[in-house]
Amino acid sequence: MIRKGAFFKTGIAAALTLAPVIALAYNGGFSQTGLYIGAGGGAARNRGLSNGGIPKPFVNLHRTQGAWKAFVGLAFNRFFAIQAGYQDFGTDTISTAVGSEKVRNRGYDLNALLAFPFTPRFSVFIEGGASRFHTRTMTPVSTTVKRDGTHPDYGAGVQYYFTRHVALRGQWQEFRIPNNNTQLYSGSLVLRF
Repeated sequence: MIRKGAFFKTGIAAALTLAPVIALAYNGGFSQTGLYIGAGGGAARNRGLSNGGIPKPFVNLHRTQGAWKAFVGLAFNRFFAIQAGYQDFGTDTISTAVGSEKVRNRGYDLNALLAFPFTPRFSVFIEGGASRFHTRTMTPVSTTVKRDGTHPDYGAGVQYYFTRHVALRGQWQEFRIPNNNTQLYSGSLVLRF
């Protein structure tokens, strides 16, 4: 029986090996290098959301709310880019025995993107880097608890170019924020200069 971890690693290794070969065959002069900007929205899912000592029966786990993002990047070629972005995960509510707490997460990230173009217009990509997040928790007694920190993030997605300068991107990202690991599912419009 094949373990899930081994199967996943084999698939990633195959993609890393074959994608550049396929991309060279389909290049067609459709250049995707240079500066780009983008913005989009979606849903943020707080996984295992807790506030330190709050007992689990009173924590609203796996809470999902609206989120948005904006980013700017520089593609050095069809395969590699550096990107900086801003994310706002909205405000989540935790139900406790003494009232509701509100948690707000927002921050910045700096990531490297590795793309695997399968046609001149369509590609899949992975990304990873670091994020600086600001978490603000408003307690039932109107006390604000602030937590700031730098944490790893990573993700994957697909991108399709409608023209040489306009693309649509669908993406999943994981932000490893202590006590509030968050997944962001988003769609974005990308404009390349």
